[in-house]
Amino acid sequence: MIKIFIVCHKKAYILQNELLIPIQVGAKKASIRLPDMIYDDIGENISEKNDIYCELTAQYWAWKNIESDYYGFFHYRRYLAFDEVCPIDAQGNLINKRRPCPYTELDDIRMDLSRYGLQQNIMENVIQKYDILTVLRERINVTVYRQFCQYHQQGILDAVIKILKERYPQYSAAADKYLNSKDIYYMNMFIMKKQLFKEYCTWLFDILGIFEQSDEFLKLEDERKRLLGYIGERLFGIFYVYKTTNGAVCAELPYLKFYNTEEREGQEKHKTNRNVKSIKLGPTNVEIKIDMRKFNKMFPAGSRRRIFIRNIFLR
Repeated sequence: MIKIFIVCHKKAYILQNELLIPIQVGAKKASIRLPDMIYDDIGENISEKNDIYCELTAQYWAWKNIESDYYGFFHYRRYLAFDEVCPIDAQGNLINKRRPCPYTELDDIRMDLSRYGLQQNIMENVIQKYDILTVLRERINVTVYRQFCQYHQQGILDAVIKILKERYPQYSAAADKYLNSKDIYYMNMFIMKKQLFKEYCTWLFDILGIFEQSDEFLKLEDERKRLLGYIGERLFGIFYVYKTTNGAVCAELPYLKFYNTEEREGQEKHKTNRNVKSIKLGPTNVEIKIDMRKFNKMFPAGSRRRIFIRNIFLR
């Protein structure tokens, strides 16, 4: 049995596929319950902490309340694509020499997606060959450690890694390897076999739970929002690196990013506003707004052009 949870915080069109299960996160504090979904506040849950844990409240809920052979997590506007599978060797390297673009941007989730392998039979065939599937690694201009520190206080990540190394010293080498690399895994999106998923959640929520009670976290104010979700991304990368070099059969997949996922047509205002992102330039406090869709076309993710631009403006 394969269950892939589509994490939603708003009403959205969900691709028709029996493997895909929409789940409303933060349901405990939500003003409305979204129709035709399951909710992360049923059974054992941390739904009330969605503002700091983000999509991880769906992972926690599935861990505590669902039995399945495989557990997967997509976002309502981001799905893994199954048309270009990139297997990993025993050293954690991509077997294929050619590295595809990490993601493809599409206008609308209702368009014909058959070329991306999202048919149930194709997905099942791919999933059952691997222990872990996740997003294709994205090459950035700085280390994973430095990239986190560009947006958050350095002491936050240092405190988390200290907890990890004290409680799980066997992960120390993987943590150093991943945090010092320039290949990053975004989104907290993956599909895992049951045993690995249970192990991952036990490890992940133990580390995050201890950090949540630490002085380093408690002294924060505005920066708490979404913070444990961002930390979870880095911890997933460490767990994945550890498992790829310790016998797990893994592969990486590009993902699809949809600009319109509304149930009704004609949502141009939302689609346009969502493209624009505020970015701080380098070590300064200068902030500019960029249409990310246009930027991504000119400087594709993982490309040398993008790394060059990041080196100039996001040091």
